[in-house]
Amino acid sequence: MDFRQKISCDQFNTINPSRCSMFRTFISILASMLLLNACATRQATTTQRITDPPVGVVVTRGIGEPLISQGMGVFRSDIILAKESQVGRHNIPPGKYSYDDENATGIWFSGDNQYFYIKKADDTICVDGKDCAKIEYSLSKRPVFTISDSLQQTLLYNGRIGNRITLAYREFSNNLARPAFSNSVEYDINESTTVGYKGARLEIIGATNTDITYRVVAGFSYAEVR
Repeated sequence: MDFRQKISCDQFNTINPSRCSMFRTFISILASMLLLNACATRQATTTQRITDPPVGVVVTRGIGEPLISQGMGVFRSDIILAKESQVGRHNIPPGKYSYDDENATGIWFSGDNQYFYIKKADDTICVDGKDCAKIEYSLSKRPVFTISDSLQQTLLYNGRIGNRITLAYREFSNNLARPAFSNSVEYDINESTTVGYKGARLEIIGATNTDITYRVVAGFSYAEVR
C-alpha cells in the first residue's frame, strides 16, 4: 500500500483543512522525489573485445599469473587517492579503491572499510550523501571480463628451465574452464625471444624461475565458442 494513503491530519494534530491539504501535497511531492531517486538507472556500459595488457605495453608477471587475457568485457575505473583526505567528519586514507557501482548521479567506490562516491554534478567526493569535499584524485582504468557465452582466452607463465620457458593456455566459457582446449607449450628463448600461441605474440625481455618481463606484440586471433 502507498504510505501516502496512511497520512492523516489527525496524526499531526492538524485541524485546519487548508493546511491539511497543503501538508498532503507536500508529502506526495516528497514521496515522488524519493521514488525517482531510488529508481535512478545505472550508467550504460559498452561491452567490447578486450586484450589485457594492451598491445605495446611492457609488463612483469610472476609464475601462475596471466601474461595475456582476451575476451568480451567492459572497462571500470578505480579511484586513487594520493594522500589522506578529510570529507566532513570522515577520514579517507590514501590508496586505491575499487569501482563498485554507477548511475547518472555518481560513481561509487569501496575498499579498506571505506565507501564513498564521486558526485558527478560538481566532481566532489561524498560520504553518506551528507558530507562532500573537493579533493584530488585520479582514475585507473581496468578491464573486467564478462564471460557469459563468449570465449575468454589466457596464457599463464609456468616458469623457466635452462633456456626454455613454459606457458599454459586456458579457455573459459560460461564461467567454466574448457579442459579440452587447455595446453602447455615450451619455447626456447635462445632461438627466438618472440613466442606465440593462437595468434597471441609476446616479446620476452627477461625470464627467471619466479617472474617474466615481456612486451605484448599481438592479441589472440578472434575465436568463437565451438
